[in-house]
Amino acid sequence: MNVYYNNWIAALEGPDVKQGSLVSYILDPMLELTAEFKDRKISLTGKLDCVSTVDSFCIANTNALDYRLEIKGEVFEKDIENYITILNFDKSIITGSFTLELAGIEPVYLGHLFLGQKTVLPRFGVEPETGMAIRGESSRSFGGQAFGIKRKTLSNFSVNYPRLTNEERQTILEYIEAVQNIEPHVIDPYPDAKDEFSPMYATLNVSDVQMTKRNESGFYFNGSLAWQEAR
Repeated sequence: MNVYYNNWIAALEGPDVKQGSLVSYILDPMLELTAEFKDRKISLTGKLDCVSTVDSFCIANTNALDYRLEIKGEVFEKDIENYITILNFDKSIITGSFTLELAGIEPVYLGHLFLGQKTVLPRFGVEPETGMAIRGESSRSFGGQAFGIKRKTLSNFSVNYPRLTNEERQTILEYIEAVQNIEPHVIDPYPDAKDEFSPMYATLNVSDVQMTKRNESGFYFNGSLAWQEAR
């Protein structure tokens, strides 16, 4: 399972946006707060705070049909088919800047951009759980008629870790400490089975994390994690 929260992007420059929109919206944690551009083909330049090592790229909530990413003379091109598109490089790249071109049939908008280092969480148990949080508010009239307010449902995903080494446990704890339950980020539960388990833009959906030592020699633990979609 891959998680993408170490985003090294510090500043973005691009073409003119529509009135009421900002390029900085692309880095806002609210995924549906998009930067809306005036043209059907745009070019964004990103500058990092310092020269950094990157190994992955994600974009989400865009109407662009394809992208062209250039980093240190290397070019990556691909069609965009999903709400969240992820590219894991074959090797890490040390860079301080990049150029991203997006093209579509309508003026382009973009809601999220990640360029940084992914974290690979330990292998979880074979029975992950998926679900849906229903957030509507329902009431009934005196005569029993249902009425209320519909809100968007949010997907859930949870996993169990039946046996963690101490090093794997530390990886999870460092990840939890970094994002806690307030920082949205991209998660990819099954990188090789995206049709069945799609990547999510999510937050940790836990308030208390317990890692229990297993009843065996050595330092092995079990525990669980859960996420809820963030939009």
